[in-house]
Amino acid sequence: MNTTRRKYARRLPPEQRREQLLDAALSLIPAGFDTVTMESVAKQAEVTKPVLYDQFANRGELISALLEREAQRATEQVIAALPTDFATRSPDDAFADAVRVFVHAVVEAPDRWRLVLLPPEGTPHEFRAQVELVRTGVLAQIEDLAALGLKELGGLDDLDSALLGHAMLALAEMSGRLVLTDPEKFTPDRLVAFVTRIAHGLR
Repeated sequence: MNTTRRKYARRLPPEQRREQLLDAALSLIPAGFDTVTMESVAKQAEVTKPVLYDQFANRGELISALLEREAQRATEQVIAALPTDFATRSPDDAFADAVRVFVHAVVEAPDRWRLVLLPPEGTPHEFRAQVELVRTGVLAQIEDLAALGLKELGGLDDLDSALLGHAMLALAEMSGRLVLTDPEKFTPDRLVAFVTRIAHGLR
């Protein structure tokens, strides 16, 4: 007689279960969106498929909810990294600090930021468009900060603040990609030290 007992998922509140399932789906995405199926997510989360279907009616609904969550959280992390003024820090220090906060956010949530900075094949167009929309808004804020920072530093009237804003954003994105693709070589400390040197070089 077979006495093997079937394992059942531990009961969780609906919102906590939803987060667990979305986390499981997110962890599969680096291998490609095709790997994210209802079966693979249930297996990754160590739950039965009925538990998954209680939260999401189908794969499309699951992926839509995941991408919406990750876009929102990524946006919140970027906004949190940006300085609002230079009352307590010089502009160059503020920029270096912003990159430090951003790089550590990438390190703490690598699957999220791979999706944003290194989107795998099959990433939905809607998500790419959302990322680009957010990026455009962030760039506008950085350009304004660059103009304010140049005014604060003084003596740099000939420097194009719009191009400086583009360069600052590109430098931050490059740092995020490097810490994702080669974290042993490009550590957060190395990246932040480089950005700090570049920022102070504006003086």
